[in-house]
Amino acid sequence: MADIRPFRGHRYDAKRVSLTRALCPPYDVIGPEEARRLRRDRMNAIHLELPAGTGQARYRGAAKLWKTWTASGALKQDSAPSLYVCEERFIFLGRRHRRLGFLAALGVSRAAARCVVPHERTLPKPKADRLRMLKAVGANISPIFGVFPDPAGAVRRVLGRAAQGRPSAQGRTGGGVAYKLWPVSDAKDAAAVARALKPAKVLIADGHHRYEVSRAHHAADRRPATGTVLSYFCPEEDAGLLVLPTHRVVMDGSAVLARAEESCRLTACRTLRDLLRRLAATSNAYAFGIYYGAFILAEPRSRDGCRSGLGVEWLAKLLLSGVAPDQIRYTPYAEKAMSMAEEGDQAAVLVKPFPVKSIRRAVKAVGLLPPKSTYFYPKIATGLVFKQL
Repeated sequence: MADIRPFRGHRYDAKRVSLTRALCPPYDVIGPEEARRLRRDRMNAIHLELPAGTGQARYRGAAKLWKTWTASGALKQDSAPSLYVCEERFIFLGRRHRRLGFLAALGVSRAAARCVVPHERTLPKPKADRLRMLKAVGANISPIFGVFPDPAGAVRRVLGRAAQGRPSAQGRTGGGVAYKLWPVSDAKDAAAVARALKPAKVLIADGHHRYEVSRAHHAADRRPATGTVLSYFCPEEDAGLLVLPTHRVVMDGSAVLARAEESCRLTACRTLRDLLRRLAATSNAYAFGIYYGAFILAEPRSRDGCRSGLGVEWLAKLLLSGVAPDQIRYTPYAEKAMSMAEEGDQAAVLVKPFPVKSIRRAVKAVGLLPPKSTYFYPKIATGLVFKQL
């Protein structure tokens, strides 16, 4: 059974700090310019999520700030264990979307992990950073992101009922995502969610480093208080759950094109739009696009041992094998990948889109996928609720 529990969250006092002031993106997608802008507000969650400074001073500063905010009442702990229903409204590619999920505590014990399905390999540097922050602050600042099947709609009915009431907090991020939050402390609703999730396996959509760090921390610490991690959950059937491919921008563009010529059938395309249309339509699961002064559809002639059905596996094993991690940059936006590639002798490698169900099949077939294989949009914001250990 998936170990998903209500908890007593710490939240900003809405009379003192609005969500519009408080919210920030997860640490790993905040660029330097955005960080400077967010840090101008002394109450923004970035001061806990990605504090300024260097070395151990960053972690000590975040820990001191957590104590200050909780002692002053800027952050208040809810009196009853709750699930936190969360609505996001946003516009993507000209279309309006609504995503409805909830925040809760996810078990990180060895037994609980049997019902959790990671899908990406992790890197040591981000894990070391998040572990230091976790130990210093003693709280989960940003949630991991999980998705789960809800074929009968039992969880969606609970979420829908909660979202009919007046939200306890609402606000908008700098990226234009509008948030509403409803704490749900009714034991019957929590039990209904638990029953619906009993047979489910939670797929980690985002936050693999934070999940692994929480597991390792609990294994070493053993206190019950460290046995769960703050998590956001969304039903796979939710119409607002968008998964975008994460495109690669590779430093040595000529080498990328030469490798593609050796192993792929290449087709010239007129425009980026034409390339993306062809890429989405081709039946070749491992096809990808290239922008290197021209638009090219690349269709591998052979699977070469790949079994996932996702292009990111073929790219990692063959096209980009041997390329140093610091020679690759990532973005979920094809237009941005193209503009990044034009900064020098670089190539944009465009990944074929795929649905959530394909990720589950891929993990079952091959295990963990390369880092940055997916981009669930929008990222769940930091600052909605925190979970003290």
